[in-house]
Amino acid sequence: MATKRRNLYLYLTLICFFGIIAIFIVDGYMGIYDTIYITAGEREQKIESDVWQHNDPYWSSGMTRGEKVFIRYEVDNRQFSRYEADIEVSVWQMQAKVKDVLSQHMTLGAFSQGQIEWEIDSAKLIPPDAAPEQEFNYTLKITRGAIERNIILYVNPVPYPVIKTVPAPPR
Repeated sequence: MATKRRNLYLYLTLICFFGIIAIFIVDGYMGIYDTIYITAGEREQKIESDVWQHNDPYWSSGMTRGEKVFIRYEVDNRQFSRYEADIEVSVWQMQAKVKDVLSQHMTLGAFSQGQIEWEIDSAKLIPPDAAPEQEFNYTLKITRGAIERNIILYVNPVPYPVIKTVPAPPR
């Protein structure tokens, strides 16, 4: 009988140890994670899902006027069940919708990933009569089910102003 009690504490310690490890795995790994990749010019910016947990629902990225920005949205399902969501992407300015970019349904199996890609052309967002030195700010809203991701897109002015050449006077 004494040997059973002596091993009982060892077994309880092992159960507690494995329970703590299981809690860390379930809490730190399991869930739905999304990552956004924004490629503007020669620079790719990666926005991971932990960025959105710091009480700031906005992130920012810039692009040069007249260029396109390429965006890839990845969703990682780290659950034992299937995941379904409607994904809607739109561009806003001053709380008014400027453009709907896409609306798509995504279905992911257990422990699988999915991605959606799209592009935004800054030339189509900016009014045609805007001055070249004027900059614009837009909000890219990505909605996945009840979760909303907001990215501020800065459209920078033309980097080099257009110089009007004056012909040289005749000699």
